[in-house]
Amino acid sequence: MRLLLPLFLFLFAIVGGYAQEADSLAHKPQHAIKGTLGLRSYWMSTGYWEDFKSDFALGQSAFLRLTTRELHGFSLVGRYTVFGNLWSSDLSAPDPVTNNVNRYEVGLFDVNNPSDRLFGKIEELQLRYRSERFDVVAGRMDINTPFLNPQDGRLSPTFVEGVRVNVTPGKSNTLSAQYIGKISPRSTSGWFQVGETVGVYPVGQGEFGGPSNYQGNTESRFVTVIDWIHQNDADVQLQLNHTYVDNISSTAFLQVLKEWQLATNQRLVAGFQFTSQHGVGEGGNPDPTKRYKNPDDFNFVIGSRVGIKSKRTTWWLNYSRIDGRGRFLHPREWGKDPFFTFIPRERNEGFSDVNAFTAYYQRNVPDKGLQIYGFSGLHFLPDPGNTEVNKYAFPSYAQANLGGRYTPKNWGKGMDFHLILMSKVNLKSGEMRPQWVYNKVNLMHLNLIMNYTIQYP
Repeated sequence: MRLLLPLFLFLFAIVGGYAQEADSLAHKPQHAIKGTLGLRSYWMSTGYWEDFKSDFALGQSAFLRLTTRELHGFSLVGRYTVFGNLWSSDLSAPDPVTNNVNRYEVGLFDVNNPSDRLFGKIEELQLRYRSERFDVVAGRMDINTPFLNPQDGRLSPTFVEGVRVNVTPGKSNTLSAQYIGKISPRSTSGWFQVGETVGVYPVGQGEFGGPSNYQGNTESRFVTVIDWIHQNDADVQLQLNHTYVDNISSTAFLQVLKEWQLATNQRLVAGFQFTSQHGVGEGGNPDPTKRYKNPDDFNFVIGSRVGIKSKRTTWWLNYSRIDGRGRFLHPREWGKDPFFTFIPRERNEGFSDVNAFTAYYQRNVPDKGLQIYGFSGLHFLPDPGNTEVNKYAFPSYAQANLGGRYTPKNWGKGMDFHLILMSKVNLKSGEMRPQWVYNKVNLMHLNLIMNYTIQYP
């Protein structure tokens, strides 16, 4: 990437110059470069019902994204973001009861260097080509696929480096193929080889007991993603996705969504998901005590959804079952899971023998620019002491989220506000070790977010 950087900057200047020249010749009020300035202020705090360490943090980010006007279908995009810790508790200090470190607030900054108060990184630097039914992106870019995606919020999303090809053969089909050689996970300040990113977040328990040892020991050179979406009409959508992680895993994902018009202005919604995963190669390392994924694992996830939606309200009920041999694994550094039962601020990855039930309700008040929503869920997990199928020593739990989004209509153009209040409650009876509580259950978690975006021109 060091060699590509001056080349991209040179091309950026050349293309911008050609675009300016074209504007001058055509006497059209078009701009050679379009810019976006984005600011995000983020307050996060976590407290426990028991005597564990509470934390808080106020973070600020600012990005500048520049895009050249297309010339014969080609354009260039660059984005640079700075991050600041404006005020926080001591996020590097361990909890005195468990000796574990903070999980939530530290994610606003660089999890590899939590003491850094200010840092920045190049998040996008790409050459793009677009035609009517075909486009290509090469370089550093955003990503949004079932298993590699921006994730569910912090100061900056996940970005990847590689090549993406999108093909639209007709209005009913879209096909995307991606090759990824580097990743910049959310909550980090740098770019890493694929294997280096596995273990940036907490590693949990090894399958044989004791802490996992795959951090810094995982060999994986690339990730490939193929994603096909078929919309045969306005009511049915089919998605097929295959995510291959070199030397680690192969994951196939199927999702079907169907809607029916009811007699009122409402629509009945139903969905089905099926995911299968098996180990590949050495699982990241030939030493079983250092590998990320057992190559002999075979896992599957089945999900279903039913609900009703209208212009003003949406509600649905969801169910997921994770089963198979060994743990279902996908690096948390790369994105949230795509399962219907996902609730922001928690995931059901790293487990097997899971039954999850969730409900969702959303109310829109468009004339006020307001949206209110709520999640609730029951997640029945294997015993946290069973390291073979419970990677993070997580007890069964109930979770509830209350959220709201507000976009001002008559003032504050470009601004929006977001509130997330989350609580998780332990459902396990009997013995509860402190390590099964801290960072996991019996807590209250608050997020207050303000975004401000300015577009030029």
